[in-house]
Amino acid sequence: MNIENYGGRRFLITIGCGVVSTLLLWFGKISGSEYVTLVTLTVVPYIGFNTQQKIQGLKNDSSN
Repeated sequence: MNIENYGGRRFLITIGCGVVSTLLLWFGKISGSEYVTLVTLTVVPYIGFNTQQKIQGLKNDSSN
């Protein structure tokens, strides 16, 4: 099984965290504000790391 076929490791971890957060909210284990915090702390680093990776890739491509 190639994990890249499903979006990559970081993507799957981010989706998994979203599912767990949603289930916790659904069953009343966390409040709405805690849900927002969890989603923010999951999605923002994912977007940031992907952006950093793209910039690094552009720098590496231009230096060749």
